[in-house]
Amino acid sequence: MIPNSVAAVVSFLLLLAPGIVWQVQRARYRPAVKETALVEVSRVILVSLFSTAGAAALLMAWVWLPLYRSAIEDGSGALNSPASAVPYIGAVVATSMLACALTYAVAAFKWTGKPPISEGRVWSQAFVDWRPPAAGPPYLTVELLDGTVWRGQLLGFDSDPEDDQRSLAVGRPLRRKRPGDEDFEEKDDEWRAVILPESQIKSIQVVYPRRA
Repeated sequence: MIPNSVAAVVSFLLLLAPGIVWQVQRARYRPAVKETALVEVSRVILVSLFSTAGAAALLMAWVWLPLYRSAIEDGSGALNSPASAVPYIGAVVATSMLACALTYAVAAFKWTGKPPISEGRVWSQAFVDWRPPAAGPPYLTVELLDGTVWRGQLLGFDSDPEDDQRSLAVGRPLRRKRPGDEDFEEKDDEWRAVILPESQIKSIQVVYPRRA
């Protein structure tokens, strides 16, 4: 008999993988909305069923009908050993790959152009991805909730998925303006870094200075 682990892989490839491809592409073009788990899972399964059915129909004459005839000839011993199950697993993998390709093609036809929604966090994009090749480390102007404004070169930032647990560090040349001050106060070289928690940050301005 086919092991349970193999049956689970088959179920994933045919009933989930194409729908996951659709869901990933959809998330890159449409803003996320709150949905119940039942709605999300149902969408994944329905897309997978349609895609898998289409892929199986395309492969019917070359893959599934020969396997069906072979299974009829072998009788009850068709899946008695792991080796005998290899052609069927191969057919499942081929069907799943074609179903995923069909799903991707339909998604590409439905949602054209560059995806407006990025999978990365905005901090990572602004501090790393958007920086021009000829630019040096970003220079930040960070306004805090209490009105204090810090200016300095970006030294680093956390990648913690929880926003209230992330921080960024700015370093020399450091300048600070307290609420009510008109000008920025220059900090001497003893001030090497200031760590600012995201929970206290109101806004961030990013400048990409050219390398000296």
